[in-house]
Amino acid sequence: MRSSARRLLRAALLACLPGAMACSIPLAMSEAGPTNACDTSVDCGAGATCAEVGGQHACVSTSAQLDGLILEVRPRPSHELGAEVSHLLDVAAGGSFSPHDAGGQVRSLDLNIPAPAHVDATLRIGGTYCDRVAGGQFPVRVELRRIAPVLGLPAQSYTAFSEPDGADGQKFQLAIPTGDYHIYLVPQAHPECADDIPPPIFLPSQSIPEVWKLGVNAEAPAVLQGNLQVPGGLSVDGWRLDLVDPLTGSVISQLDRLEQPDPGEPGTVMQVGFGLKFYWTDKDKSPLIRLRPKDGEPRPMVYWELASIALQGSTGNLDLSLLQLDAAARRVEGRTVDANDNPVLSAVRIQSADIDRAPTAAYKLDTETDADGLFRADLPPGEYVVFAQPINDTTKARAMQLLKFPASEDCYCGQSVVIPDAGTLRGRVRGPAGELMDGAGVFAVPSPGEVKTYLGQVLRPEPLLPRQASGVLRNGAFSIGADPGEFDFSVRPTPGSTYPWLVRPRLAVAARDAAVTELELTMPYPAVLQGVVRDESGAPLGNATVVAWLPVQNDAAQGAAARVIPIGETRSAPDGSYVLPLPPSTSR
Repeated sequence: MRSSARRLLRAALLACLPGAMACSIPLAMSEAGPTNACDTSVDCGAGATCAEVGGQHACVSTSAQLDGLILEVRPRPSHELGAEVSHLLDVAAGGSFSPHDAGGQVRSLDLNIPAPAHVDATLRIGGTYCDRVAGGQFPVRVELRRIAPVLGLPAQSYTAFSEPDGADGQKFQLAIPTGDYHIYLVPQAHPECADDIPPPIFLPSQSIPEVWKLGVNAEAPAVLQGNLQVPGGLSVDGWRLDLVDPLTGSVISQLDRLEQPDPGEPGTVMQVGFGLKFYWTDKDKSPLIRLRPKDGEPRPMVYWELASIALQGSTGNLDLSLLQLDAAARRVEGRTVDANDNPVLSAVRIQSADIDRAPTAAYKLDTETDADGLFRADLPPGEYVVFAQPINDTTKARAMQLLKFPASEDCYCGQSVVIPDAGTLRGRVRGPAGELMDGAGVFAVPSPGEVKTYLGQVLRPEPLLPRQASGVLRNGAFSIGADPGEFDFSVRPTPGSTYPWLVRPRLAVAARDAAVTELELTMPYPAVLQGVVRDESGAPLGNATVVAWLPVQNDAAQGAAARVIPIGETRSAPDGSYVLPLPPSTSR
């Protein structure tokens, strides 16, 4: 406690050195957080030592458990790529921490951004469009989507537009970080042809080294053609048919808007023709045929696996059927209310869990209630999950309710979704010497759920993640409203304090009405990485963001892969130097 007070007094006195416009030493310094500083190791107590950090002396931990640490360096945004560039650096060589070091867990590590991959690509797209424009004449939008080496890293993509190569094709050049990428090529409209554009090309899992020449020589696209069987009385006029990649949901075909002037009489079967062009590049994975109703029409999307209906690989003269969806939609009405039956203005998502007789059909509706908490929908008979999330009211939590109803002409009305009171996440945070950690930010970020393929996401309801919550420590305490669920919780001291983030992954808030989760936390002394950020030429790189990511095991699913969470962040000085205090470990 004595060393903590000495540090606070020193900070106040330094602020009153000559040159200050005005100064006074306040009796209580709740607005200004403490600074980690020391004169000798005696100031630091057990498990820590006094060491040089960024030209000053600070207490640092003598132990660390930071195996698998990944550093992400983001220089200032590049106008050339239209996005912030993200470089992932493995610090296992030279920057890893030993379990124990009596001299303090301080590692000098220069962060050298590797040379970028230089992508030099030519595109040849076959076929003729609008009866007069060759496929190679269409400009192409190019998107390279980074495949993260571990779950939890942020998505990152880079875009470019092609230009004519002078030989009836297109070309583009791009400099990006090396790594694995999905490549998505989307032809754009031509001045002489806007209604018949070549289909997109999806190239999954491409490993891009420092020098990479890509040649895409696409023949004329394949054609998907056939008839859709529609029950009489159901109009699919204006419905949209296309093909998507099963992993990411990327469109890999043209879009066909169906035409059906006459819906026919109930009890009959109507035939509606379709036809579109597509590219199927990954023969190991079957594309999905996707049929979507017009916007606002209360009908589900329907999916077919192309390989299961394209006998011997032929995609002509296919027969698709909607006869299983002959049941009329039923009016459903409900209210979102609190425990006292007062209306709660909410955002509502209704998502199908099982549509009668249609296992590959999916329905999702996002809407809002009116001021009386009332929501309405016309739904095919089946089983649904209703998710409700209060709008602009952090005192209420999200809710979920199952609905199951058969076909009927009557309204399925009078359903109530009870919105519980939000939980409270509160506690107190002290420094390692007992000092109050005032001014630190408190963040409860929803822990991500299980990663699913595109089809798994659309066919089964995905629970809404809890809302992110945040606050600021005052007198060392915090209290924030929180939905039930799991959060990656962190306390982030003010920059320059030389304290690390305090991190608790998958912190659970109980699914009870007005549940209270109490925390008593102690900020640890840091393990420190410091050095200079350098660009690919070796020059110091100022104003670059450096983020540390650490693997944590996903306890929610047995045998699930580890994911990473952020455990610290800093920015390099104009001379490229950086200091990154890190928590010596994370724990539940």
